[in-house]
Amino acid sequence: MRLLLDANVLLDSLVLESTGLPRAGKAASDQVFDLCDRGLHQGLVAWHTLPILSWYHGKQNSAVDTADMLDALLMVLEVPRVGHEEAISWRAAGLRDFEDALQVSCALSGNADLIITRNLADFAASPVPVLTPEQFLAAHPES
Repeated sequence: MRLLLDANVLLDSLVLESTGLPRAGKAASDQVFDLCDRGLHQGLVAWHTLPILSWYHGKQNSAVDTADMLDALLMVLEVPRVGHEEAISWRAAGLRDFEDALQVSCALSGNADLIITRNLADFAASPVPVLTPEQFLAAHPES
C-alpha cells in the first residue's frame, strides 16, 4: 500500500519530545514509519514537509545529525513529483488549508492509497482517504 505520511506523523517519529510539541502518538507513528522502512508499505513524503522536519530536528540536533536524518528519511520515503500545476490547483482538493491541500496534491501525484495524519478533520474533503496511525495499524494488523 502507498502511504503519504503527513508532517505531523513524521514529526512524531523523527523529532524528540524536547521541542515542547506534544508527541503522544509517537509509538503508532514509529510503527507506521517502520512498516515503510521494512518495505511492507511504500512511504511517501511531500516535498514541502522536508524543511519542516529539518527545522524542528535542527533545533535540537547538530547540522550534521539533521542532514543524516534527512538522508536516511529519503532512503525510506519517496517524494512525489509535483510542480506549478499542482500548486495552482490547490483549491480543487476541497480543503481550506493550503498546506493540507498540497499534501493531497502530493498524495494524488504519488498514487497514494491513504494519507496518514493526525489531522483528520482538516482532511475531511480529501479525495484520498485519511487515517490516523492508530487507525491504520488497527485496520491492517497483518502489516
